[in-house]
Amino acid sequence: MSNNYLTPKETADYISDLSCAKASMSVKKRFLLSFMAGLFISLGSQGFLTIYSDPFLRAAVFPVGLMLIILVGGELFTGNCLMTFGCLNKKINLKNFISSISQVWFGNLIGSLFVVLLVYFSGMYKPDSTLANTVATVANAKVSLSFTQILLKGILCNILVALGVWFAYTAKDTIGRLFGCWFPVMLFVLCGYEHCVANMFFLPLGALVDNSITITKILSNIIPATIGNFIGGGLLLPVFYFYSYRK
Repeated sequence: MSNNYLTPKETADYISDLSCAKASMSVKKRFLLSFMAGLFISLGSQGFLTIYSDPFLRAAVFPVGLMLIILVGGELFTGNCLMTFGCLNKKINLKNFISSISQVWFGNLIGSLFVVLLVYFSGMYKPDSTLANTVATVANAKVSLSFTQILLKGILCNILVALGVWFAYTAKDTIGRLFGCWFPVMLFVLCGYEHCVANMFFLPLGALVDNSITITKILSNIIPATIGNFIGGGLLLPVFYFYSYRK
């Protein structure tokens, strides 16, 4: 009887092989898929803001973004940090790895900004509206954190997000993939960790409704969040499990 899931060792092998496909993808296709991933995460972030008054519900809604990426298709920076498996197995070189995830990060940013413009000019964020006040509160809380705080929260975030991607890869059916995404991502949102792609939506949108949020403040969050996300999902998980399952 065949299992309807992959073992941890089989999943590590699958991620390593998948890294080769991701690294060899054309620039055009990579941009299109990373744009869509940024768009999907932003849609989940919009749901987060809409239901912000209830901590559990906002955490429950946000994972829809990753679910869409896994089932429909998309290249997400935080999930693609797992491509480190391909480097450790010498299936892709470091130059291709860095080039790939950098392009994905940029595509995620463009997709996120696209949704920022859509929701802002739709009129949902009128001055003194509930949504405008909510995103201003969220954005100001994020830019008030120190570099170290954002870095550490970024590490914790992408341990969980990368595990959400890992969990989804273990499943061979749609329901398994959905639940695999939902639990770890819900937990990271509930705990208030920092996700660089989600912040590509929250912070520019916050800046449109609150002019005290400057580009400098936005970058002071997104840069350490990106570094922390890479450490959590691109170093800790792949290195530990490479030496557990592959070496």
